[in-house]
Amino acid sequence: MVQIADPELPRKSRPSDRRQVRRNLEAGYALELIPGPETSPNQRAGFLDVYEQTMRRAGAAEHYFFGPAYFERVLEADRTWLALASGPEGDLAAGSIAAVSDGYLHYYLSGSADAHLRAAPMKNVVTRLVEHATELGLPLNLGGGIAAGDALEEFKRGFANRRQAWLTSELICDERAYAELSAGRPRDGFFPAYRAKNV
Repeated sequence: MVQIADPELPRKSRPSDRRQVRRNLEAGYALELIPGPETSPNQRAGFLDVYEQTMRRAGAAEHYFFGPAYFERVLEADRTWLALASGPEGDLAAGSIAAVSDGYLHYYLSGSADAHLRAAPMKNVVTRLVEHATELGLPLNLGGGIAAGDALEEFKRGFANRRQAWLTSELICDERAYAELSAGRPRDGFFPAYRAKNV
């Protein structure tokens, strides 16, 4: 199940989250929502930094460390955005990528700087993405957690006003391109193989 913030339904947020968002704004946190193709190299590098800090804190597997070229490729696409929260001193506190596809605004990848965890600026970022989805007239797919009921899913549930089953499949539509991308990598279990760790 994924968590959805649907603009067709009454908006939902926890009182504690609303208080934290308000406190952050009063403390000087600022938000930007930049169309992906208009993001600067510094903005993309800052996002990569907070994303990787988050992956290290989570003990994420190596295949979750995508590198700068991946984010540049994602953000050059139309209808992508980079939502950034800066701290009171102007340093990057949190960020998220969002993209429109198949009638949804998708909350894609995100991260928070170690130095700003106590302020939880990701709540400000998600609040801004909920507002942006409403402006676009699209539901925001917040996704789920790593496992049902975990802390990540619980965080997203605080902004969602409905849940929805989300099914995926492992299809290869262009076998030649898939083989080229997967060259030299194991093809025994991890999908897509080109994202598996090199042999």
